[in-house]
Amino acid sequence: MKTIDRLKNVFTRGQVVPVPEFPKSIILEPTNACNLRCRMCPIYGEGVNNHREVGFIKKAIWTNLIDELGSWPSRVDLDVHGAGEPLLHPHFLDILSYVKTKENISLGFLCNGTLFDHAKARAVIEIGVDWICFSVDGAEKDIFEYYRKGAVLEAVEDNIRYFLSLRKNEKPHIRLNMVHHEEAALDLFIDKWAGIADSLSISIKRPARREYNSRLKLLKPCPLLYQQLAVGWPGKTGLCCEDIWGDYITGEFPTQSLYEIWHGRYLEEARKLHEVFKPDKLHLCKTCNAQIFHRQEVKIAEKNGVKTYISRELTETNPDLALSVQ
Repeated sequence: MKTIDRLKNVFTRGQVVPVPEFPKSIILEPTNACNLRCRMCPIYGEGVNNHREVGFIKKAIWTNLIDELGSWPSRVDLDVHGAGEPLLHPHFLDILSYVKTKENISLGFLCNGTLFDHAKARAVIEIGVDWICFSVDGAEKDIFEYYRKGAVLEAVEDNIRYFLSLRKNEKPHIRLNMVHHEEAALDLFIDKWAGIADSLSISIKRPARREYNSRLKLLKPCPLLYQQLAVGWPGKTGLCCEDIWGDYITGEFPTQSLYEIWHGRYLEEARKLHEVFKPDKLHLCKTCNAQIFHRQEVKIAEKNGVKTYISRELTETNPDLALSVQ
C-alpha cells in the first residue's frame, strides 16, 4: 500500500529538471562495425535483427565536432566508442590525437581488446588518453570464448598486460568490465586482475533483445537526458547511449551544432515526457532497463600493495530512481 501511495504522489506532482547549458558527456561513435559476434550483444547477438546501416564516421564530422567541444567554456568527457569496435576505424588514432589538442576534453574509449596490438598500445600511450575500458568477460577460456565469438582470451589478456607495462604514473586509468554470465566464476576474474587493473566493473547480463528486458517504472526523469549527448557515425544524434539503433533522432551534426541539438525540440520533448512521468510514450524508454537504474556495490581489493576498485551492478533496482514492475 505504501508503494502505491508513493507512486500516486510522485506521478501527480511531476517535476521540472534544469538542463545544463552544456552536456557533461559526449559519446562519439567511430563505427558500428564489429569484428566479434558476442552472443549477448544487443547489436550483433543471437536473435537480434540488425537493421542499422554499418559505416564509419567521416573526417569532416569528427573534426568539426571536436572543434566545437574545444570551444566550450566547460570541461567535457568524450567517449570515443559506440555500437561497434572503435579500433576498426582506419583513422581511430588520428581521432584520439586530435581530441588531445583540446585542453578542456577528457578522453577515453571502450574496446574488446582483440585489435589492441603492441603498436596501437604504444600509440595510445603517446597520445595520452585519460582512460580505457576493456571488455573481458571472466577468466575462464571456455566461457569467455563461447560468449565472445571470435575472441581468444589469451590474446586479449596479453594485449592488456602489455599495455599495462607501458604505463607511467598510473595513466591512463585502466578498467576491465565483465558481463557476469551465470556459469562464470567471478572470484577468478577478480583474483586475476586485482592489484593490476585500476578498476573492475561487473555488469548484469542483459538480454540481447531489449524487448525482453525487465520493465521499470521511473520515479524520476532519466538522468542521461540531462548529462549526455550521443552522436552516431553518420552525425545523427540519438536519445542517449541506449539508442544503439537510432530509433529517436534528436538532430544531425554538423547541419546543427551540438549546442543547438542539446537545447533543441526533440530532446526537450523527451525530457518533458520524463518530467510528467510518461516515458513510455517513447518506445526506447518503454523497453529500457539501463544500468543507471540499478544499485552499485563498490569494494576495494588490495593486492601486493596496489588497490583496485571493484564496482558490481546489483540486480535490485534503485528505489530512488525506479521500481521494477516485473
